[in-house]
Amino acid sequence: MTALVRYLLADVLRTQRWLPPLLLHVAVLGLLYSSDAGPPLPAYAGTCVLVYPVSVWLTVVVATAEDPVRRAVTVVTAGGWARAQAAVTALSVLGALGVALVAALAPVVTQSRPYPLGTVAQGFAALAVCALVGVGVGVLCCRPLVDQVGWSLLASAALVVLVLLFGRTPPVGNVLWSLSHQDGVTVALALSGALAALLVVGATWLGTVVGPRRG
Repeated sequence: MTALVRYLLADVLRTQRWLPPLLLHVAVLGLLYSSDAGPPLPAYAGTCVLVYPVSVWLTVVVATAEDPVRRAVTVVTAGGWARAQAAVTALSVLGALGVALVAALAPVVTQSRPYPLGTVAQGFAALAVCALVGVGVGVLCCRPLVDQVGWSLLASAALVVLVLLFGRTPPVGNVLWSLSHQDGVTVALALSGALAALLVVGATWLGTVVGPRRG
């Protein structure tokens, strides 16, 4: 599995399609923290709104780096759709968590307000939850469930907007509300973390079921 993830990483880096989401991530972080962003937890809420769609975008990049023919070869070499799909998810999770980590540490080095370790840990946990939701959404919107890259992007964008519109609804809305109001953060993170993990696992499983039928 490690070798397969390394192969996919090399393939993704070769395409250079990872540059736009990462540049957007860095640019928006720079804007958010160029001046006083306010209390730490509400500031992290704003960053969660950024990390979620960036993670979706990165997952789409990972999942569509190979064309259908090369993906078929990878599936055969990997020993089946299950391993190939798991590798796509694993690489997407690593990338999304890396994005979340950068977002968690950015205010620590740019803000004059103190960011205690406990607050940073809560912020990273919230960002990680939103990142995992992004991975789950991205996996659902990509091959083999959605064949065309254009449709993948449209479906991903629609789900990003839909999830953000649902106010205090888990797994993203309740995290944003709890951070913004600095209330019930631990409970919101526990609930949404479990839902995010289920989403990632379920989306990956669904891909392994649908993949062989379309392969």
